[in-house]
Amino acid sequence: MRCKYCLALLLSLSPPIHAAGWDFGAKIPVAPIAESNVFQHLDATGRKSMAVSGNTLAVVWEDNRDGSPQAHVALKIMDKDVFSEARRISAGKSAFGPTILALRPDRFLVGWEQDNAVWTRLVAPQGLGPSLKLSGKDATQIALATHDGQRVVAVWCQRAGKFNRVVAHELKIGIEGGIVNAGKPKPVDAKPPVDDQSSPTVVVTKKGTLVAWEDRRRKHTVLSYSHATPGGSFSAPQLLNEVVKKSDRYGRGSGVTRVALDVYGEDRIAATWMDKRGDQTGYDIYAAFSEDGGRRFGVNELVQDSFADQYAQWHPAIAGDAAGRVIVAWDDDRDDVSSIWLAWKTRYGWSMNFSPPVASGDGEKTSPSITLDARGNLHLIWLGQEAENGPGRVMYSMGSNSGAAPRQAQPSK
Repeated sequence: MRCKYCLALLLSLSPPIHAAGWDFGAKIPVAPIAESNVFQHLDATGRKSMAVSGNTLAVVWEDNRDGSPQAHVALKIMDKDVFSEARRISAGKSAFGPTILALRPDRFLVGWEQDNAVWTRLVAPQGLGPSLKLSGKDATQIALATHDGQRVVAVWCQRAGKFNRVVAHELKIGIEGGIVNAGKPKPVDAKPPVDDQSSPTVVVTKKGTLVAWEDRRRKHTVLSYSHATPGGSFSAPQLLNEVVKKSDRYGRGSGVTRVALDVYGEDRIAATWMDKRGDQTGYDIYAAFSEDGGRRFGVNELVQDSFADQYAQWHPAIAGDAAGRVIVAWDDDRDDVSSIWLAWKTRYGWSMNFSPPVASGDGEKTSPSITLDARGNLHLIWLGQEAENGPGRVMYSMGSNSGAAPRQAQPSK
């Protein structure tokens, strides 16, 4: 616990920015379950398991309450302290990796993997829309993004011969409801894959669409990204992470995984991921910023502070907003038990790390997902476990914006 005591001492000697202006309330169970043999998971690609639209917050997850893994959603009115009863959104033999996207006020689009294909449907407080199958067989890891709430870009991994290949597909949301397919899925990278592509994530701005993914074409994993202007084709893939060669014997690259993206400001993009270039204790959390809508990214930046140097970090999530805020969340066990940690970008660099009291302390807290609403409130969900291998339960807390939340993240030069 030495790390937490040192952090508390430093914070007591500095201005009261321990939560960057966010005051976290009580934790609320998203979908209470008493059975010890039911396990909940937050495994959305890009860690987009939660969204806010209008006065409604929605959370998606997977659990086995019905005897097999299935995808579920629960909604909460912003000023209420309880979630609605969970609704099952999948209907097949098994389902994994549900993700969610905010559309117009109080309306959402969910996507998930079901029986070796990817699916989507609309969600609102009034109920669920019909399910739409987006792919053929051998598809997995769907992610969704929109800029205007009407044109949606879905990306996923589609088997192409021996390898998985990232494809993008455009959907249109009707004014009166309903999902319309617009064209056919197209590969993001025009060249046929020579090794697997996986874990795609996507954002859309007025300047176009950005897709990032894990790529094995170099015989070690790198993070690639590609940008397409509105109505245009995707550019040739570029590297997001700076490749640090270790040795021919122990690996050609540093080891990177689990990229996540979000938009901040008007059309800037922030990325975060897990990176082993530190070569000491496993994964660190890195980030990079694009100031031109995703055509280029700047230097890679270490996110966690020096108190985490001897510990591995996991499950990075990222949130940005129109005011220019950028926050990254992850879990690590620097305090002898896994807790949720936050860092936010300021004009001076990355903040010291902060663990909200509701998401730290006894028991394991892992797998965060975060989002910011229009008022600058920070919404946080995580998987809480009383024991390391015990059943996980999805928990929620809101960090109210006290007026001191940072604005206008500044990338490092």
